[in-house]
Amino acid sequence: MVSLSRRMITIGSGLIALVVVVSILLFSQTQMMPETASTFPLPTVPAAMPMASGGVSGAPAIEQRSAGYSTGGMPVEQATGDANAVDRLIIKTASLALEAPDVAAVERALRQRVEALGGFVVSVQTYGTGAEQSSTVVLRVPVERFEALLSDIEGLARKVLRRSVSGEDVTEEYVDLESRLRNLEATNTRLLDLLARAQTVEEALKVNQALTDIQGQIEWTKGRMQYLEQSAAMSTITVELVPVPPPTPVIAEDGWQPLEVARIALRRLIELGQNLANVVIVLLVWTPVWLPVVLLGFWVWRRVGRRSTAA
Repeated sequence: MVSLSRRMITIGSGLIALVVVVSILLFSQTQMMPETASTFPLPTVPAAMPMASGGVSGAPAIEQRSAGYSTGGMPVEQATGDANAVDRLIIKTASLALEAPDVAAVERALRQRVEALGGFVVSVQTYGTGAEQSSTVVLRVPVERFEALLSDIEGLARKVLRRSVSGEDVTEEYVDLESRLRNLEATNTRLLDLLARAQTVEEALKVNQALTDIQGQIEWTKGRMQYLEQSAAMSTITVELVPVPPPTPVIAEDGWQPLEVARIALRRLIELGQNLANVVIVLLVWTPVWLPVVLLGFWVWRRVGRRSTAA
């Protein structure tokens, strides 16, 4: 009997423990169900994204910042490593002012040379005609042909009046854009996952708006990176062509010119003769006026002279 009682107690304790465990599991599931059905939080989307130097501000972005992170949303150590790993992006530009004996011929030679090196002419501005013609030509050439084209251009000129070569290092901006692009694409993936799990129209609209903002930033970032790549791959050269000035005359225009002096003296002598002839013509025309006055004066002078002699 005692053995039977112990077995009953053992079986009863096991049943009680089983009921407790099942109750705990059911309670846990009922607590988790509301969390699964509740509205999931959306990533915070700021109204504007901070742009890298030289970029266009005002585009929306999702910005993730924390201690030890760069502006691109990646660790500072990783960003520094990427900057050392990639090739330097240098945007090279040059400006030349040349004195050419034949501006039109030099311009044609520039076109042919830049096309042979795999470049192209961006714009040509021409001023004047003939010997007075001058031109400004803007060229773009692959960066590996940059120095060669500069040497060729200088060889076409009689004299180099001005030469300016500069380079802008945009590696840091490019690395920052790469980091930002990875961050934006990761956020875009998370938003797509949230959109697939949206349960209400309001949730779908919010996620779709965030997706639109993120995709706009991704397109801008890719466009800026492409611009930097193309600018670094193709260098720009601006060439100003001016004609050779005419030789200096033996006698300066403002110096002594005897022929010009003789020509001026002859012209003044002719003008004097013309003025005298004009006076004679005027006197002849005005004879009816001045001749009676002169005759009257002469008659008065004679009468007065006779009286004086008689006295």
